[in-house]
Amino acid sequence: MPSYHSGRGCCIIVVVKNKDDFQDIQSLTMRLVKAASVTDSDGEKAFPSFLKSILLEIPYFKANPDHIILQEIKNDPKGRYNLFALVRGTGADCVLLTGHYDVVQTSMYGCLEPWAFDPEGLQAKLLDASLESDSQEGVSQGLRKDLASGEFLPGRGVLDMKSGLAAGISVLSEFSRNCEPGGERSSERRGEQRGNLLFLAVADEEGSSRGMKAAASRLPGFLEAWGLIPRLAVNLDAAVDQGAGEQGRAVFTGSVGKALPFAYFVGRCTHAGAPFDGINPALMASEFAREIECNPDALPEGRGVAEAGSDGLSPAQKHPGTPSKLGEAPSPPTILYFRETRENYDVTTPQAVFCALNVLSHTLSPDVIIESLGKLAKTAMESATTLLRKRASSFEERVPGRFSIPNAKPTVLGFAEFARRAELASPGILDNARQLAALRHPDDRVQQSLEILQTLLPYAAIEGPAAILGFAPPYYPRAEFDQKKHSGIMITLHRIVDDFSKEIGKSIRFRPYFPGISDMSFLSFVDNSAQRDYVQGMSTIPDSAGADADLAPIDCPVINLGPWGREYHQLGERVHREYSFRQMPLLLSRLIDAVLRGE
Repeated sequence: MPSYHSGRGCCIIVVVKNKDDFQDIQSLTMRLVKAASVTDSDGEKAFPSFLKSILLEIPYFKANPDHIILQEIKNDPKGRYNLFALVRGTGADCVLLTGHYDVVQTSMYGCLEPWAFDPEGLQAKLLDASLESDSQEGVSQGLRKDLASGEFLPGRGVLDMKSGLAAGISVLSEFSRNCEPGGERSSERRGEQRGNLLFLAVADEEGSSRGMKAAASRLPGFLEAWGLIPRLAVNLDAAVDQGAGEQGRAVFTGSVGKALPFAYFVGRCTHAGAPFDGINPALMASEFAREIECNPDALPEGRGVAEAGSDGLSPAQKHPGTPSKLGEAPSPPTILYFRETRENYDVTTPQAVFCALNVLSHTLSPDVIIESLGKLAKTAMESATTLLRKRASSFEERVPGRFSIPNAKPTVLGFAEFARRAELASPGILDNARQLAALRHPDDRVQQSLEILQTLLPYAAIEGPAAILGFAPPYYPRAEFDQKKHSGIMITLHRIVDDFSKEIGKSIRFRPYFPGISDMSFLSFVDNSAQRDYVQGMSTIPDSAGADADLAPIDCPVINLGPWGREYHQLGERVHREYSFRQMPLLLSRLIDAVLRGE
């Protein structure tokens, strides 16, 4: 690795032998960032070829260009590719490094958008004292302070996650120095490097993870064809820390699960002049939203999982059923879609209201999520009808006549049963609805979900008050480290990380779950086949990759070790230079070496 030094108020200086030295990770990061690869854009589609051209600058790949493989993502409407790059040493043991190359869009940069993919130019603009603060909406004092310190580099994708990819490429290049170019099989090689290193860059993590789903389903065949045995997989995604890095300098041994469940509330329509003759689903949905929005107690998630100790186990893992008071917990559920279904104005109350919410979880299986939401939905409908009856009674005291809402018990139905009822009335209606919705909303699968529900409703013979529950895409299963099966690897990781923490004088933590969704979910998921089938049956739109019988967790531990910074997906996205460009890659290199040497 190269030498680094820093001074107070100065940027970290990287000593580079020449412009092609892949150990200059900051320069490589900026090179990757400048190749804009926004999800679903032409830039994303072009990026794998660009990345291949960079890798071909490494002497090993110049001699072995066939060790770089561009894999077309099957059935991808955008025609995207994944990239596999293999450096062969001796033996069959292999470490996998992976990350996504797509980034989110840049509209939030406003007038600074032309510099979003130019880190140095963007930094100059953000620090330009001649610009009035009101002309740079969203530029916080904290961002300015970080950039003025020289400790951070800004730009779209610089944190999420081009710096992680750059670290992986740098380690790949360094690893290849001890591998003799030109060998075909491990038994014929005379290089000194023990083991093999596989680099995998995937598309679409910011969308639906089509890239990793495709890669994960083909990875076992790829490893078998090359005679490789995976010993460790490292996702290089970035962590966020608003402090001094205590939480960002971390090894994550799992990844949070993410679901987008919906509750489709069906009422009884009535003229707005006679509101008590029907049941307005807006009130039922509102009661549901009031109960669940940002409520950490809405779902039966544990109170928190503590960080792992030296044995790799958290207190909750050592003693199941005993959650820790201080630890990590997923963010509480929050509503992402809340809309009624009419397309034109009239004075009739709405027939249905659609509510979809983001659910992150460390412990909840998909069936438990739906069961819990079903109870909340039923309670919400009961509260709404009780309130309407009370208000009807109150209104009777003011005007002559009798007012009472329809006397009906609330019904909760899963999407699978809802679709079955519709199919009985009109065979083939579900497939037809899915095809039509895809044509009308090709880039919005949640809107497709809503349209499918609307199409099926008249055929399902559902009378309100009712709630139909199910899943809209995307769905990310929880990822976990198998503590019993891979205890030896965990001990090695702790030893290397503890020694490195002492060396740099700063703590590097083991955290049980990466807090944001990540591609780890498709490498080390814990959902079994029955749970995956359940998700498919309860989904408005099936996920062919998720239902693939060949999709199974990789047979090795999976961790996340990446850069840290602040505010990804925002104008202030920035990466911490010293850790991300120097310390983390060095730690990564040592972990790989220890694992491949069987230490």
